[in-house]
Amino acid sequence: TILVQNLHNNLDIKNHNLEIIKTIKSGPVSEISICNFDNIKAILRVDYPCARKINVDRENEIFILSQLKILDFSPEVLFSDLSYGILVWRYIEGIEFSLDKDSNEVFLKTLGTELKKIHDIDLPKSKKKYFSNDINFYRNLLKEVPENIILHRGFDLYDKLNNSDNYVFSHNDLNKTNLLWRDGLFFLDWEYSSFNNPFFDIASISNAYNLSKVDRAILWKAYTNNEYSALNDTNLREWMLFCHYLEYMWSISLIQNGKIDQNTLNLKKLEKKLKNII
Repeated sequence: TILVQNLHNNLDIKNHNLEIIKTIKSGPVSEISICNFDNIKAILRVDYPCARKINVDRENEIFILSQLKILDFSPEVLFSDLSYGILVWRYIEGIEFSLDKDSNEVFLKTLGTELKKIHDIDLPKSKKKYFSNDINFYRNLLKEVPENIILHRGFDLYDKLNNSDNYVFSHNDLNKTNLLWRDGLFFLDWEYSSFNNPFFDIASISNAYNLSKVDRAILWKAYTNNEYSALNDTNLREWMLFCHYLEYMWSISLIQNGKIDQNTLNLKKLEKKLKNII
């Protein structure tokens, strides 16, 4: 596999004691395994070549993780070699959080408060990366794709929603697998982080947990600490819709440039859903 080949070719990692325990995810972009690294339980991720083709920015991720370390939001990086697409970070014991009637309000309040801390992070101007540039990357990457009404709708919706006066530092990939609970929240996988509209992260969470309007209001109230106006739920729902369009852009990019089979990405199901939206 690419995992074994890259590790075999990497001279630096040979200087460490690495034992792969088991592969836990083999996705379209990377392979992820639990391992022992210098007698520390860790997670090993190795990228496939297509990661570079779809603009996955590992250098940005390493920098962001170094900045977040002081906030204890993310795991400690133990080893990296971006030329081989290798990253090792300390394993965090925890659970993928699921909402239920007894815990959802507490969790949503915690999540809103912690998300605001992330959005308040600032970076040096030279290190600021913008989500709008990622969207333009997809625009250029997919311009040769045959006429596709879903892509056009997605880009048009983004152009409508985008407001560069309201950018905050954002995670940009807040699905259930990237939120870990262990006496508090840990946020994983920062490779897509950039400055973006704050509603994008809130919309991603709303989609991931299928939040009701009431739940979204609780999340927003905690996020704003009661300092701002009531939630513009209409605008948030538009961002929730755009999240689905973005997933489609990402999927098409992988199919076009990573030679990924569309069945692997459940593209037909997503396409059917978006085609039915007026």
